[in-house]
Amino acid sequence: MLPNPQSFPSTSRTSTSGYGSTMQPGYSAVQPFPNQQAFLPDHSLHQGTDPNSPATFQQNIQLVQQHVAELQNLARSTLAGIQNAYHPGHSPAQSEANIVALKQALKATADLLLQSGVGALPVLPVPGPGETVAAPTEEQLLSDANRSIKLLYEQLRRNQESAAVVANLLAAPDRGGK
Repeated sequence: MLPNPQSFPSTSRTSTSGYGSTMQPGYSAVQPFPNQQAFLPDHSLHQGTDPNSPATFQQNIQLVQQHVAELQNLARSTLAGIQNAYHPGHSPAQSEANIVALKQALKATADLLLQSGVGALPVLPVPGPGETVAAPTEEQLLSDANRSIKLLYEQLRRNQESAAVVANLLAAPDRGGK
């Protein structure tokens, strides 16, 4: 036999719908955290399919290639706007809008690369109709990486040399005769 529910100590509140809700004393209604959604996984890339399937991976690669093509178009239009900034008939507002759109597209593409698992791979260009794109060989990737490292090293060396010249000029005593 169950005891009468009115004999339990509870806090009773009446909602706007006319139904009462009961709550145990000492407990409050659970309020979600404002940033709770940030901790939930994003399943927008692969709804209802295995996220590790080859078909899903191919779809993610195609999606990334589309994003990269969009980025290239936005970057070209932004660069053209910057280069033509002082020409008559050019709108600085359009250049500013292109820059904002480019930043948003960069963030969206970076998020997509991170979530899809494609980010660690080189992004090959999308082949046009009737053409094929061959994946670069390991030797090509290695030579590209070595060339990039050498260029970055040279740039760093030039920056350090320039900084040393500036530091020497600032530290040198004034040699002008007064």
